[in-house]
Amino acid sequence: MLSSLLTEDVALNWFNLSFVGWVILIAALAIAGYKLGIQPVWIAIGALALLGIGIIMSVSHSKPRI
Repeated sequence: MLSSLLTEDVALNWFNLSFVGWVILIAALAIAGYKLGIQPVWIAIGALALLGIGIIMSVSHSKPRI
């Protein structure tokens, strides 16, 4: 019972860490795009696409292994 609780907690922590990393990457790329003069609508489209990829990757890497 204790091992299952520990596994779920570790998976949740890895998800949070991975997702925060993706958010930082997206913010950095959005700022760089803004500085390069890319139109804000394209920055928003790219950020949403990367956010979706980040969520998918974070969830897939945080699944408990059986």
